[in-house]
Amino acid sequence: MKRLFCMILSGLLLFGVACTAAPVSPDPETRPTEPSTDAPVDVEQPTDAPVLTGCADYADFANALAAKLVDGTANRNLSPISVYLALAMATDGANGQTQAELLSVLGCETLEELRGVCAAMLETLSIDQDGSTLDLHDSLWMADEIDGAPVAFRDAYLGSLADVYRSEAHTVAFGTQSASEQIAAWITEHTRGKIEISPEALAFDPSTVAVLINTIYLKDAWAEAFNEEAIKPDLFHSVDQDFTVDYLCRKDRNARITKGDGFLRYRLYLRNIGSMVFVLPDEGTPLSDLLGSAQNIHTLLSDGEELSADVDVMLPKFKFQDKMELSGILAAMGLGTAFSNAADFSGICDQSCRFDRVIQESYIGVDENGVEAAAYTMVSMRTTSIQTQQLPEIDFHLTRPFLYAIESYDGTLLFIGTVTEPSPSVIEN
Repeated sequence: MKRLFCMILSGLLLFGVACTAAPVSPDPETRPTEPSTDAPVDVEQPTDAPVLTGCADYADFANALAAKLVDGTANRNLSPISVYLALAMATDGANGQTQAELLSVLGCETLEELRGVCAAMLETLSIDQDGSTLDLHDSLWMADEIDGAPVAFRDAYLGSLADVYRSEAHTVAFGTQSASEQIAAWITEHTRGKIEISPEALAFDPSTVAVLINTIYLKDAWAEAFNEEAIKPDLFHSVDQDFTVDYLCRKDRNARITKGDGFLRYRLYLRNIGSMVFVLPDEGTPLSDLLGSAQNIHTLLSDGEELSADVDVMLPKFKFQDKMELSGILAAMGLGTAFSNAADFSGICDQSCRFDRVIQESYIGVDENGVEAAAYTMVSMRTTSIQTQQLPEIDFHLTRPFLYAIESYDGTLLFIGTVTEPSPSVIEN
């Protein structure tokens, strides 16, 4: 049941379409009894598929994150699992209050539990068969030096990232064009070139100590293909205007559809990875009214009455790229210490560091062939600034006799004297 919940969750989160669960076979009653000319492909889950543990806790995180970012007013494409794995890698090197906050937000009580959840995710969510791909990659990018001093990364941390997260490790000189180019090339390779990386994402300060990156790439065909001849233009009613788009059309006979409070929910299955869930607000109900909280997300994805019906499907073709700055959102969710000078990531390296920024850029495309989506999440960490003490203000007014001296750069006294009667002011014509 937990695995099914996670799969449903990922369906709505646009990019997380089927990224949080192993392939799940549809209930035979949900499939059309009168299939189109292209027969549905069997999507039975392999009996030896690993069980994804800790999924309910991940779902809570994904719901909470989605509630803050997906508001129904604009195109959004979020991969919560990519954020989860990037933060988990940072958690592995955190200590004290910093680690406690990260574990709490990620829904785990211990670091070992989190490692187990992430290892299971990476094992389960690896699919490459029959033209279907679900691929996750992690990497650590390490500063070679800070202010001329070498940075020593902990062997235990590097070992854990390699063993649990299958992470690559690279040493670069942050603040140089070479570092940005290497990171961009790695992201591009593992997202199949689908994301146009923004220049600001690659603008690293020389005080950057480490950058943690997760990438995810998904491509799968519909289990029951849309007929190319059944693509037709029709109006789409956005918040501000109506415009014409191409719709994928078909009729699913004797299918299962869910009626909720103010919405309908329907699932389209993919060939090997899972399914894509769509939630349609009732006419006259703005999508934004149904969102706004983690509980609302859960309701949209889980609640309602399941009905049997002939479902006439009209799915608009769409594709877009998205970018999200997550730092403020994550701090508000409970990671304030990680972004402050009180952060403790001493398990990573010998440099005191904190979160600098967390960003995600992504792509999604849906057409008659299926769905293709990609994202990367980047956690950038920089040296912790030195806390300065507030000093008292002191007046230094040379309004009485005083001593002066002139010294060279090496401290040699060149002149010394006193001023007891300054020169009177002279007003020049």
